[in-house]
Amino acid sequence: MRSFIAIDLSPSIKASINDFIQQNNVKKYFSGIRWIKFHNLHITLAFLGEISIDEVSTVKKILENISLKHMSFPIELSGFGFFPNFKNPKVLWIGIKEQPELMTLKQDIDMGLDTFNIFYDKKPFSPHLTIGRIKPPLKFKPEIAETLDFKASFLVTEIHLMKSDLLPGGPVYTDLYNVKFG
Repeated sequence: MRSFIAIDLSPSIKASINDFIQQNNVKKYFSGIRWIKFHNLHITLAFLGEISIDEVSTVKKILENISLKHMSFPIELSGFGFFPNFKNPKVLWIGIKEQPELMTLKQDIDMGLDTFNIFYDKKPFSPHLTIGRIKPPLKFKPEIAETLDFKASFLVTEIHLMKSDLLPGGPVYTDLYNVKFG
């Protein structure tokens, strides 16, 4: 099953993002974006791809062990940007201020997955929250993104193992397992 490890967002943070986009006419400024459904918003910590039932059990154990070593920590969301860059945008994201706790959590997840030989995407970790995927050509003025300033913060209290089913209407994410810190 296609899976990933993530931080889920509270319903109030998801609603704040939705409200900001609506109130600032963000969709008007960016045509050609396939917007992420707000109930699907999350912060990906590790994309696992296709994993077996046995590997799901192993990942659950890895997350249990990691949860014992971590306490809740705050995350700050701030600003907008594009991957890979303004000139060739593929993804519209909200930024996440780098915090030592988040980086340590990511390192611990990677180490746990490596220890048990669980495949995951090893691209460098750049903390962000994807809110849209872009089909070229995107019509926008880069300076618009620079003027938008979304800010919010929340407390991360748990991590999730999620299943991703790709359907014609878009992906459907199912929580397979979650574990609270401490």
